[in-house]
Amino acid sequence: MRRLLPLALLCVAAFGPACGGDDSSGGPLESALSYVPEQAPFVVAIDTDLEGGQYGSLQAILDRFPGGIELEGLLEGELQGGTGDVSYEKDVKPMLGNPFVVSATNVTSFVDDSEDDDFVASIQVKDSDALDRVIDKTEPEEQGEVAGATVYEDDGSFFAVEEDVVVLAGSRKLLDAALERAGGDDHLDTATFEAALEGLPDEALARIYFDLQALIAQDPETEAARKVAWVAALRTLGMTAAVEEDAIDFEFNLRTDSEGLSDEDLPLAAGDEAPAIVKRDGELGFGLRDPSQVIAFFEDALQAVAPQDFGDYETGKQVISQQLDIDVDKDLIGQLTGDLSVSVALDGSFGARGEVADPDAFGRTVDKVAEKLPLLGSGLGVTGVRRVGELYEARLADGGRFAFGVRNGVFVAASTAARAVELSTQEPSPVDGAEGSFDLTADAEQVTRQVLEQLGPQLGVVGLLGGGIFARPLDDLSGSVVTSTGGMRGSFSLTFD
Repeated sequence: MRRLLPLALLCVAAFGPACGGDDSSGGPLESALSYVPEQAPFVVAIDTDLEGGQYGSLQAILDRFPGGIELEGLLEGELQGGTGDVSYEKDVKPMLGNPFVVSATNVTSFVDDSEDDDFVASIQVKDSDALDRVIDKTEPEEQGEVAGATVYEDDGSFFAVEEDVVVLAGSRKLLDAALERAGGDDHLDTATFEAALEGLPDEALARIYFDLQALIAQDPETEAARKVAWVAALRTLGMTAAVEEDAIDFEFNLRTDSEGLSDEDLPLAAGDEAPAIVKRDGELGFGLRDPSQVIAFFEDALQAVAPQDFGDYETGKQVISQQLDIDVDKDLIGQLTGDLSVSVALDGSFGARGEVADPDAFGRTVDKVAEKLPLLGSGLGVTGVRRVGELYEARLADGGRFAFGVRNGVFVAASTAARAVELSTQEPSPVDGAEGSFDLTADAEQVTRQVLEQLGPQLGVVGLLGGGIFARPLDDLSGSVVTSTGGMRGSFSLTFD
């Protein structure tokens, strides 16, 4: 596809930097979707409006960084690198503005290094005269007509033009099928596409659709997984990447068939209330409400997918219960119903602070675990445990250590005893705008500075990058996920100063 329609090159490049809102009510989007198989598991709609708000917002963000990256200049430079007489300003840019739709019936072949790319892509161009000029200048070889569209071959690649619509595909067979499909009713329609993205931004760099059951059905190894009630209930996943002048937002809407599902079947606890997080400078903070729900989902999934492994798992729990004189389900897992806050640093340091149902009872359980941990934890490399104040410190065979215990009424575990003590005294705080049972937060500037400091010398990065100037425009990273029997919805945002 070296000379094949510079439009294709530009649209692929535009996946990240140059997309605006799309016409979600039909029109150009509906036209482009008419070439997509009805059961396509993956579809992405990319709006190519270089004059739109999305492009302007992204450019405003990039202007904050040193060096001044000019997106449209990058696209023009990429285009002019191999398309001869084609003019970006006169020929290509006039064609852009409508959604560029890419679909794949086999997602694996679409994203891997296979030579047989399984994709169909289409766009209704804004200026059909500009399209004619591009074809005249690139001189593809005409291959006849299919379903009223003229088919062209260029350097081993095939595309077709039907009035003001351009269709590309990974093979001639896929192209012909797409052209025949457009005239029938067995293609993906706008209503189905939009339903998967309900509640998500209409204006976005990319709007992505997944038919989850079609995707799961492609892999024979997922047959066992479909026995899990929640997996069997999965329907569609919609995702968007949108830009404001001071933020890049990623949102998703995962839909499930709620009939027959209960809150106990969900991988994360249901409800809108978000867990609070202990926020530590320069670290990634995660919050999880009711960790016992995650464990219960894991156990149900393991029992459905691998009954023999689940039997071994249950046997292991019984052995531990007997050796420690506890009930693992009641005294350990059943206690983890509050908020869990986890903080992770890039150097591997970590800390966790968990609210438990009965701190005194859980403390007695921890005492029993600590006493037998060198025996039970031998497979994990635990060689010894000693008391450190109100906590315990475990020694590892590789020389490492970690601390754990109940202090100030909460369970804490950390890479050092000092960190564990700090966590027991720090009050978690809510994440602005978060809702649901999972959330995260981080100071993006500080985390990026640490990444540059650690990787800079290895990569030979010095000067502005090594000094952290590149990280200055970054502000916060935050996000959360809400779960219900009807699905999951989440939003994650990276803000800029």
